[in-house]
Amino acid sequence: MKKKDIQFIIIFTFIVTISLLYLSKVSYAKYRKQVEANTAATVASWNIKVNNESINNKSILTNYITPTFDTNQYVKSGVLAPGTTGYFDIVIDALLVDVDFSYEISGSIHEDTPLNDLIITQYEQNGIQSIYNDTDKITGEVQKNTANTSIRVFFKWNDDETETMNNQQDTAYAINPNNQQTKIKVNIKFNQKQ
Repeated sequence: MKKKDIQFIIIFTFIVTISLLYLSKVSYAKYRKQVEANTAATVASWNIKVNNESINNKSILTNYITPTFDTNQYVKSGVLAPGTTGYFDIVIDALLVDVDFSYEISGSIHEDTPLNDLIITQYEQNGIQSIYNDTDKITGEVQKNTANTSIRVFFKWNDDETETMNNQQDTAYAINPNNQQTKIKVNIKFNQKQ
């Protein structure tokens, strides 16, 4: 072989070797590159309303739950007296709630109300009535984006043989001007289903 051919082969080999090294470096670098990406997820809404009032950022609802008194020909309409019965509704609106949740409701006489004979007797949910005891909790579940779930709670001013206050105490309670509003305390707890 001629010297020129040998030089050409050496130069050609050198160029091919350099090219291969460069291509392998570029190719290897492609497998080592880093990229960043962000992901976005929508957070589930938790906007429960009780009787049209949002519970967000509250421990006590500002609106009173209005009771309905059963009509009685012997008692003025809309007032509480011994033997009076009535009910109040708790409406849970979960239309803007994106998760299923459970509720737990308990009721008792408010500590500002010394009317020991005012008792919760039963409740109704989903058209089914149940007896209520002081240790009971009304429980149920609400599915996400459900408009209205209604729980009706029945009460009475107990005036039968199981009463704890006698007639004189009933009268003393009724004529005391500090007792113009009688309160039932209702506690409602919500827990997300998991």
